[in-house]
Amino acid sequence: LRWDLDPKRLAVGIEDPDGCRRFGAALLENVKVGPSPKWMQERLIAAGMRPIHNAVDITNYVMLELGQPLHAYDADRLKGSSLVARRAHAGESLRTLDGVDRLLAPDVLVIADGERSLGIAGILGGADSEIRPATTRIALECASFEPRGIDRTAQKLGLSQQSAASARFRLNLSPELVPLA
Repeated sequence: LRWDLDPKRLAVGIEDPDGCRRFGAALLENVKVGPSPKWMQERLIAAGMRPIHNAVDITNYVMLELGQPLHAYDADRLKGSSLVARRAHAGESLRTLDGVDRLLAPDVLVIADGERSLGIAGILGGADSEIRPATTRIALECASFEPRGIDRTAQKLGLSQQSAASARFRLNLSPELVPLA
């Protein structure tokens, strides 16, 4: 496994500093997606979470340990080598991880690559960039979002109870957690 914070290989940007206060990412290479260690699966289950695979489980484990959510994207499915926190474009849509196609209003904060939204910031990722068994490169995102915006968006989209991450972002997490996580 190799991880990289080189902005030439994976750049990050914030187009809406009111909605996203801090944004970081790392590129992980030579990843093997598979089961998490048994001890991690047991910890996640004890915390009420369902183990999925090592790439997602470690993000959930860090969230449980530090309180700071992370999100993993299949880096080979990104268009361009950047992640940006921005507002949705008029008419933009996204199929989320729950299989629902969602038309995004322009006030919805998203995480996007160079061409399209990848997820609803702090709430739910998109299906197109999810980690798959064949994934070998991961773009790992960590951000600090404005809590009232996360709450409004989650309620508007009917996702208030859907996401452990959004519940944590509503607590007004410190932007100082981003580099630590």
